[in-house]
Amino acid sequence: MAINIDTVYQTVQALANKEQRGYITPQEFNLFANQAQQDIYEQYIYDLQVVKRQGPSVLSLGDSVNVIKTKLQAFLSLTDVINGTDLPPSHYYGEIYLEQGGERRTLKQVDPDTVTALLLSNFHKQGFTDAVYFMDGPKHIQVWDGNGQITNGITVEKLNTKLSLCVWGYVVVNEQPVYNYQTSTNFSLHPSEQSDLVIKILKLAGISIEDQQLFSAASAEDGLNTQQENK
Repeated sequence: MAINIDTVYQTVQALANKEQRGYITPQEFNLFANQAQQDIYEQYIYDLQVVKRQGPSVLSLGDSVNVIKTKLQAFLSLTDVINGTDLPPSHYYGEIYLEQGGERRTLKQVDPDTVTALLLSNFHKQGFTDAVYFMDGPKHIQVWDGNGQITNGITVEKLNTKLSLCVWGYVVVNEQPVYNYQTSTNFSLHPSEQSDLVIKILKLAGISIEDQQLFSAASAEDGLNTQQENK
């Protein structure tokens, strides 16, 4: 379910016009709306990458990580990967899967030294029953099956590199812009981000119309939202 762009537009205008603080043109709103949407999206990716660098054990902990992954679900897609090659371009990679015999399994990531040690040890090699993968470069993937052989049938979860543009479309009636749903495109973000979108658009508008009060009020609300999300 998408965030209705007219709902956000009307809310932003109502708050911006409070106490005659200023009017945001449709062109300005569309510019600010796309910037705000992209900022929120990129923050998701940044937060996930920070957690991912802390190790697999951290990834399984905390509701905040699951919340972010839920919000990003709509932007994830599965892409085939050839073993021993670079992963496709993406801001973020999720699970790596191995598909064999109509069954899809999530692969565990290990370091290259682990695979080498397993292959050199007959004792440990007997327990090497699950396929694993390791990265021998920033994006270069190697997958080994239970027999220590390189395998194919690999797919990776990746995020779309770009969001679709959102547009508040309108027609002019009596010299005033009136919402036109036929030429509009809603936000792509999760519905829970509606308040954050309003706040971030107001912050951008406050800078544009040089209204320090509007910017400060939006910044304070943004800070409060961040504190509540981090509790």
